[in-house]
Amino acid sequence: MNEYSACSNKRFLFITDHLGGGGAPISILDLARALIGQGCKVTIVVLSDDIMRHDTEAMTVHAIPFRYRNFWQKLHRYRLHAKKLDQWVDKDPQHYDLVIANLHYSHQVVNRSSLAEQAWLCIRTDPVAAFFGHKRPSHRKLRKLSRLYHGRRVIAISQGILDSLKQYKVAPREARLIYNVIDAISIQQLMLQQVEFEKYIVYVGRLDRRQKRYDVLLKAYRVSGVVHPLVIVGDGEQEQAKALAHTLGLADKVKFIGKQVNPYPYIHHADLLLLSSDYEGFGRVIAEALVCGTPVVSTDCPSGPREILKAGLQTCLVPMGDPCLFGRRITDILREPPVITSEHYQAFLPAVVASQYIELTK
Repeated sequence: MNEYSACSNKRFLFITDHLGGGGAPISILDLARALIGQGCKVTIVVLSDDIMRHDTEAMTVHAIPFRYRNFWQKLHRYRLHAKKLDQWVDKDPQHYDLVIANLHYSHQVVNRSSLAEQAWLCIRTDPVAAFFGHKRPSHRKLRKLSRLYHGRRVIAISQGILDSLKQYKVAPREARLIYNVIDAISIQQLMLQQVEFEKYIVYVGRLDRRQKRYDVLLKAYRVSGVVHPLVIVGDGEQEQAKALAHTLGLADKVKFIGKQVNPYPYIHHADLLLLSSDYEGFGRVIAEALVCGTPVVSTDCPSGPREILKAGLQTCLVPMGDPCLFGRRITDILREPPVITSEHYQAFLPAVVASQYIELTK
C-alpha cells in the first residue's frame, strides 16, 4: 500500500478548452495519470471537439462543445457555454473533491457556471504577457484580468505567474504554486529511438513569432557561428520562419522537420536545446530537456525558465531580445556543457506534483 492509497476515493474534475496539440494538453493528461497512479479517479470535460489524445481506460473524457450561430451568441458565448456545462453537472451523478479549470476559455466559462466558487483556475501561461505583450495594459484590459482572477482560487504552474498577478494588484482568494508534471520515466523510455541527425542543436515547440520569437532564435543561431545544424521540431508559422532563415543565409543549416509524435529522441540526441520565448507559463520543454540529459540555452523570460534552470544552471539563461548574447551563450554552453543530474527535475516528478493536488482536497 503506497503513501497515497488513502486518496483512492478522491475524485478530480478537470475542465479544459481542448485536448489537442500543445504543451497544456500533455501537462493535463500527465497530471491525470499521476493522480490515477495514486488511486484517484479523474474525469476530464473538454469544451470543444478537439480531442486528439487521451487514455480512455485510465480516465473518463466528456466533450461539451458550443458553437455560436450569430453575433449575439458570439458576444455571450461564455455565459451560454456555462449553461451547457451546468446542464452536464446537473445530470452527472459524481461528487468531485476538486474541480480544476485549465486555460483561458475554460476560466471564462467556469467563472460563469455553478462551479465558480468551488473551482480552482489553473493558469498555464503568464496572463499579463499573454494578454498585453510588451504594451502597457489599459485600465479596461486590467479590469478584465481582475474580473477573471481577483477573489478566485488560483493554481499557478510557476511563481512568475503569481508575481505577474501581484504586480497588477490582482489578488486571488487562494493561490497555490504547483509545477507541471514531467514524467521522467516515460520520457527516458521514449527518448532512446534513433534520429536522422548527428551533432546538431534543436528547437522544439510551436513556431510563433509573438511568443516563441523564432526571429531571435534564428538571429542568435547565425551569431553563434556554430557548425551544428539547427533542427526545428514543431508546426505553426513554418513558411514565415523558412523565409527568415533564407534571408539570414541559413537555409542550408536550418532543418524544419515539423511536429513529431515523439520529440524526445530529437531532444536527447541533440548537443543543446534552445528556447527563445518572450514569455512562458512554465517552459515545459526545458524540464524535458533536463530529463533527457540535454543542456539548454533559454531566454530569461517571464515566467518559468529561471525556476527550472537552477542549481548551477543559471548560466544557461540569457536576457530577452538580445540575439548577440544568446548566440555567444550557445557557443559557450556547447564548449563547456553543465552537468545535469536528476536533482534538477525532482520537483516535477509525478508523485511529487500529484501529492500537492491531493493536499488541496483536504
